[in-house]
Amino acid sequence: MSFSSDVKKELCRIDEENGCCAKAELAGIFAFCSVERDGDLVLRTENELVAKRAVALLERVFAIDIKEEASSRGANGALYTLTLTEKVGLKTVLSGLGLYQNNMIKFAIDPFLTQQPCCAQAYLRGAFLGGGSVNSPKRSYHFEIETHYFGLSRDLSALFSDLDFEVKTVMRKGSYVSYIKDSEKIGDILAIMGATGSMMDLYNAKIEKEVNNSVNRRVNCDTANLTKTVNAAVAQANSIRQLVAKKGAEAIPEHLRELADLRLSYPEASLAELSEMLSTPISKSGVNHRLKKLIELAEQL
Repeated sequence: MSFSSDVKKELCRIDEENGCCAKAELAGIFAFCSVERDGDLVLRTENELVAKRAVALLERVFAIDIKEEASSRGANGALYTLTLTEKVGLKTVLSGLGLYQNNMIKFAIDPFLTQQPCCAQAYLRGAFLGGGSVNSPKRSYHFEIETHYFGLSRDLSALFSDLDFEVKTVMRKGSYVSYIKDSEKIGDILAIMGATGSMMDLYNAKIEKEVNNSVNRRVNCDTANLTKTVNAAVAQANSIRQLVAKKGAEAIPEHLRELADLRLSYPEASLAELSEMLSTPISKSGVNHRLKKLIELAEQL
């Protein structure tokens, strides 16, 4: 099951106590996953829990008893539909949800349904259930709500703004997609919609990613330092061998000879370890300076 499905599952378990918020959520669901067909309003969703949520809210808010229908879609699973007709009080429902203007269905957000902060949050929950998705935080941070209607997309951006969220909107395959990519903002949105468990999952995944990235950076840094140390030691040993081969060990200045012997005998030793091995220990910088002198002597050849 995807992270989006988990979030919607959590949201569908919310027991909404306020009638105004229940209506706002229902309006969000129908606005973002319904289409007009031959004068009827048809809700379509691939999520069975969302369909059942809409049925329960319809019964509570409008006392309408209607059943969801499932039709096969092959590899994509089932498509659950709810059809509102005149027989079940279509105009009453549409008017109540702010989707009926000038004797026609209009997909928009009725400001009277979202004037209270709790109702605005409930509407956002419905909009997400109807047309939203959110990526697994283990992969990337991306929250979006999609609609085919420009006016509805514009109203949604205004609703996000009222809730202190800034969203960006793009066109994708003929639809308007409002999205957020900031992990903190996505966590806040999940919280105000009521998906606090999913919010914690997001933050836990974020912490795990940050820890893993920190460990990887540390390992890469240590690996780079080790590689640098090994390469330097190899260059130093090669220079000493070159000196000995061409000029003999006696050609190496006396104050450098002991260190040269140690580098050849212990090619893997660090500067600090070489310092401790000297008969008269010197600092790491001193060891490094003498090794550079040996390399310069070899280069002069």
